[in-house]
Amino acid sequence: MAGITPAKCRRIMERMPITKGLLQGFAAAGWQTELPAAYERCAQLYRENAGASKALQLHLKQLLPMIALYEAALRCTGCREAAMQFAEEWAFGCVEKMVKPARLLMKTGLYRVMPGLCSMLLDRMFGREAGFDYRLVPEERPFAVDMIRCPYLNTCIRYGCPELTRISCRTDDITYGSLHPKLVWARTQTLGQGGSCCDFRLYVKEEQE
Repeated sequence: MAGITPAKCRRIMERMPITKGLLQGFAAAGWQTELPAAYERCAQLYRENAGASKALQLHLKQLLPMIALYEAALRCTGCREAAMQFAEEWAFGCVEKMVKPARLLMKTGLYRVMPGLCSMLLDRMFGREAGFDYRLVPEERPFAVDMIRCPYLNTCIRYGCPELTRISCRTDDITYGSLHPKLVWARTQTLGQGGSCCDFRLYVKEEQE
């Protein structure tokens, strides 16, 4: 991440669903003049986190551009409440579009393997090397995990914007919560929204009834 330029940051932001939506919001609000500074800030954030593990960098590459744009929104709005209102208005439109192809795939029956797939990928994507920590809840299988440490929240705290974690939490709800009518996403709390943990639960409805 150390060698990523502001121009590269712009291309990253234009490609990722959340930041693509935020860029649309900046255009709608007439805030385009703030974007060059946001690209510079993003490159700086990448440099500051160049020493992170490869597993953590996979997550930071998504989160750090969000932080740079949120800081720009703070400058434009002058307060956190208004900046969060802006972020929550614009962040999710492109996420919704991104999920549509996945919903079509689920109709082929792929939804049945999703809990098992999440279990297989848990350590690789959301293990300690990536800055997470969790406890399994085996009595609630097939996929039941309480996340007790989250690098999204910790990074946002580090940069003075813990409230921004809500965007990532809501993105999970949109992504996993609408894949298929029989695939149940039953998370009730998150660390980023003041919970004691992120209680991830994913199961096929007919297997629990």
